[in-house]
Amino acid sequence: MGKMLVIFKLYAEENGQLEGILEEAKALKSAEFKDAKREPIAFGLECLKVGFVLPDKIEGVLEKLEADLKAIPNVTEAEQAGMTLL
Repeated sequence: MGKMLVIFKLYAEENGQLEGILEEAKALKSAEFKDAKREPIAFGLECLKVGFVLPDKIEGVLEKLEADLKAIPNVTEAEQAGMTLL
């Protein structure tokens, strides 16, 4: 079974909440956390780009991860930014 790397952009209600969101994302059980970085948006606002490794042949795993990310407190949006096979 192959694996894929999925990158999501997570947007917070306020910039000061990004660290808490990152800790929650690292603790998710639905995917293997790979890496994260802050990305500037505009006017001092930032989003969090997070990467996760998922199995590529299991149906519904990507939707489950997206739902879990959107359920993190203070996350206003979880947007898929990229995907590639490993």
